[in-house]
Amino acid sequence: MNPEITDALIRYSWIPFVTAFIGWITNWLAIQMLFRPRQPIRCFGAKVQGLIPRRQEEIALRVAEVVEQELLTQHLIREQIEQLDVHSYIDGFVRKVIRGRVAEKLRGIPLIGGMINESTIASLERMALESIHAEIEPMRERIANDVEARLQVRDIVRDRILAFEMYKLEELVRRVASREFQLIEILGGVLGFVVGLAQVGILIVIS
Repeated sequence: MNPEITDALIRYSWIPFVTAFIGWITNWLAIQMLFRPRQPIRCFGAKVQGLIPRRQEEIALRVAEVVEQELLTQHLIREQIEQLDVHSYIDGFVRKVIRGRVAEKLRGIPLIGGMINESTIASLERMALESIHAEIEPMRERIANDVEARLQVRDIVRDRILAFEMYKLEELVRRVASREFQLIEILGGVLGFVVGLAQVGILIVIS
């Protein structure tokens, strides 16, 4: 190899490592500034704050809109309520009340109590179930209408995100995307090293 080229390679060998470090530290700082500083600070007359803390309200609104429009609409909640099988729960509750509380109180009434037998209890139970079954669907419809009118999915999601403490949100994001963050940092170093090699080549050519 030409001694001049060898000398130039030795002289400029530090450049790729410096550019690799710059690339790595730049990406590392960019990731940190997603979350920090959490509170705005003044730096050379400019206000500096992490991207997520600064735009938490806007992020909360956008996420809430997506959840409401794409994932958890009010109509979906209504449909789930309408699909609930409440008959088995209500039947069990009615039987428990009739055979427990009602039968016990009837048997405790003088004169009448002696006439209360299993057939009477079964008749009361049957009449109660028939009456309640006739009201189940209208009641379910009223509940679904009321929930749909009152439940504002967007507001609930937005308020929950705004109430989320920032350090917890940072921990959550870092736990989920830790590998991706590391890859971004490494990629910055690799690209910086490649840029440094290119600079070394240019310097050798023009020297």
